[in-house]
Amino acid sequence: MELFPDRLVTDLERLPGASHSWLKQVCSPEYVELRERLRSAIVRGGPIHADRAVDLLSSLDNRRFFQGFAEVSALAATRTSGWELTGLSQPGPRLEMRAPSGGRWVLAVLAFLHQARPDGERSSAALLRAGLQRVQGKHRFSVLIRRWLPHDFDVDPVRRATETWLAQVAANRWEGRYAAYDDDRISLEFCLTGEKVRKGEPLLAQVLGPFLANRTLEAVEPRIVRELDRHNASSLRDTPVLLACVADQPWALSPGYARDFLYGRPRATIGSEPGQTITCFSPTGSVAVFRDPTYRNVGGMLLIDRHPDAPARVRVRAWLNPWADHPLRPADVGFRCFGEDPALSAQVSASWCEPLRAMTWQGLPADLELG
Repeated sequence: MELFPDRLVTDLERLPGASHSWLKQVCSPEYVELRERLRSAIVRGGPIHADRAVDLLSSLDNRRFFQGFAEVSALAATRTSGWELTGLSQPGPRLEMRAPSGGRWVLAVLAFLHQARPDGERSSAALLRAGLQRVQGKHRFSVLIRRWLPHDFDVDPVRRATETWLAQVAANRWEGRYAAYDDDRISLEFCLTGEKVRKGEPLLAQVLGPFLANRTLEAVEPRIVRELDRHNASSLRDTPVLLACVADQPWALSPGYARDFLYGRPRATIGSEPGQTITCFSPTGSVAVFRDPTYRNVGGMLLIDRHPDAPARVRVRAWLNPWADHPLRPADVGFRCFGEDPALSAQVSASWCEPLRAMTWQGLPADLELG
């Protein structure tokens, strides 16, 4: 099977509509380099995965297409560190691998598609800001965007509702500092700053958000738990697993949110060299994926996302599980990772008189070109 044959590219260029389809977008003239890099990445990945990759990347269904992109990206990332694909576990998204140390592993690849595009998000926020700067009143206010605004939303109803609210505030007919604007597509929260402004001064103090880390975790957590439970119920349950979560846009998941989800609350955080922090975890603590005895076969998680300015480039970082039955070392992943430093663990354990895992960020940030 050939990926992106000339006839398919020509047919999709002529196809009316379907502009939302990733496959059609990739077959447009401006993505010639991306097509070549994907072809090259599949060839380098070897024949085991080639047919599956071509099948997924030939789909007009964005979920199937991006699952193919995610698997090609995850294989490219692990291949740079010496991992080798040895087989497929059907149904996907589990790939059988051989680690650099020679052990047998499963690479579970989960693809995540965002509902909105960064350029549309920025323009919608700018439209909201411009509309609210025309509001008339006397009381300064701030706005929190609770979720991303649709690209085609009408700001005028929001502006009129805001002016009505501020008129009630000025007439002492509003209790408290907060107000909300919600409909099927928009969710905004307004807050009075406590300042009055003179004529001609802007009422809008700032526009904040949306802060997506919590919502991102709400989408990621059930997918991860479901896939790990499926792995534990399969014939490969005794094989250690490495998770790869791949997103079509930069992950809106802060290191703190990811750390608490995977490791739980730390016992202590110690500053060392400039820009370096040692995070120490005790044997017991809050509920977390890596702490759960059910998931001691999980060696770690890769977070991979597409570079915002380069369609054929992905960014890779890793979180390693210090409590795993088959722990991975930073050298096993070969790019920036949050992993245990055994020497530091011994040092802080002696100092605190209790067994602690000392975790630090190690290695350099990795931008990986496909192909």
